Amino acid sequence: MQLAKFFIGVNDPLGLNPTGQLFDPNIFDLYKPWLGLRDYRLSVARGEEVFNTTKIKIKGVTGLNDVLNQPVIDGFCGTCHDTPNVGNHSVKAPLNIGIANAGHDAPPALDISALPVFTLECFAGPLKGKTFSVTDPGRGLITGKCADIGKVKGPILRGLGARAPYFHNGSAATLLDAVNFYDQRFNIGFTDQQKTDLVNFLNTL
Repeated sequence: MQLAKFFIGVNDPLGLNPTGQLFDPNIFDLYKPWLGLRDYRLSVARGEEVFNTTKIKIKGVTGLNDVLNQPVIDGFCGTCHDTPNVGNHSVKAPLNIGIANAGHDAPPALDISALPVFTLECFAGPLKGKTFSVTDPGRGLITGKCADIGKVKGPILRGLGARAPYFHNGSAATLLDAVNFYDQRFNIGFTDQQKTDLVNFLNTL
């Protein structure tokens, strides 16, 4: 067995790979040989393909769209989970994809009913006067910056099946809930079969 090589910035999609190598959206290659099979393993292999190839219009992600000054980024699952065969972000990149949001911005498909809600108002800087309603201030608690409210680090995907509930606040009881969140949050349009395949794939990691 050959160990995967890791270094800070490996396969980074935003040009932070110190070797200069371009981003490859094919993050996982564990199950490609299973694509010709006719049992549960075929669903897992299809799920890997869904993860690697589904195009996502990334919008409204604090720490990504605003930093790059791009209202829409054409991405994949691997844009944020870019480390090959591991699935975490290979550089420090806390992001806010809306999981900590509450009130009228509450995240779709997630259950935040048992979580506390904090109302935070910004008194200085470019977000002065803006009010945030969140279940977790995220990195904002560390930096004191309004721009960091709700930002959290994305998890490693390996071993995901054993770590329910999902997201940092446990708001997704199952992997299907997590997949449904992404599907609705980014208007991906997964079919029921794609959701099943993706869940089966994630459960094997």
